[in-house]
Amino acid sequence: MSTTNTTLISIIMPTYNRAKLITGTIASIQQQSHTCWELIIVDDGSDDDTENVIQQINDSRIQLIKAGRIGIGGTIKNIGLHHARGNWIAFMDSDDLWHPQKLEKQLLALQQNPRASFSLTGGYNFKKEGNAEEYFYTQKGVYTGNIFSLIFQSKIAVFAQALLFRKSCLDKVGLLKETGSFSDVDFITALAYDFDAVLLYEPLLYRRLHDSNYIHTAWKKSYYAGISTIVHFQAEKKLPQSLAKSALYRLFINFGESALEHKENKFALQQFYIAWCIKPFKWVSWKKWMKGVVYYFKR
Repeated sequence: MSTTNTTLISIIMPTYNRAKLITGTIASIQQQSHTCWELIIVDDGSDDDTENVIQQINDSRIQLIKAGRIGIGGTIKNIGLHHARGNWIAFMDSDDLWHPQKLEKQLLALQQNPRASFSLTGGYNFKKEGNAEEYFYTQKGVYTGNIFSLIFQSKIAVFAQALLFRKSCLDKVGLLKETGSFSDVDFITALAYDFDAVLLYEPLLYRRLHDSNYIHTAWKKSYYAGISTIVHFQAEKKLPQSLAKSALYRLFINFGESALEHKENKFALQQFYIAWCIKPFKWVSWKKWMKGVVYYFKR
């Protein structure tokens, strides 16, 4: 396997108070078999030792931008995009890890499939390094083509850390939205509407789970962002009514389950009721609602 190692990939990494984890993440980038990359770290106003930790790493390919405290993921990534020199763009979270051949395998797959403009990979979640807890996909191999509808069928793991795309795609889809904390799904979905993809099911992203993950501290916002994405593409008439309806149904079922996990039983009941309103003849929504009732009276 080989790629043209003179092909520059710009890696955008937002960070905030990751002094204890960012060294390992940067190391996983430095260990990439594709060595022609630049890492643009955009610090969102960290008040721990993150800046000093980064500055102690002696690698001319790494650039640190101190953005001040903004707190909006899309804005932070866009700052990085404005500084990107490469024709290919990747995103990375400052607490996750990559397989050493992640970039090489994606770039090679895209070079072999010139009709595709972006790639996603498989991966797994972990709490302890090396111990996979949950794989994104059970299937193996490669899928090429349009994945827009597959996203709304919940068949695609939509993580920005798994993404590699042509910078020229920005001319069509624009930058990330800066109106909320969660813009990755909307951005990748926009890519999927306009461009073909190469999906590598192989686990090349290792997603760290810990208590300070933003997805855990702002879990409701992530669901509301998902609702917004569905409504947006439906309003744009890019998403068929039947597919939007099914996507919303699954989302509210999952929203309710997450609410139960967070012991917000009344809120869970509300989400299951909305799911029932969307598809009143689905037995699952009745079953989930009854589960919510049991949890509510157990509190």
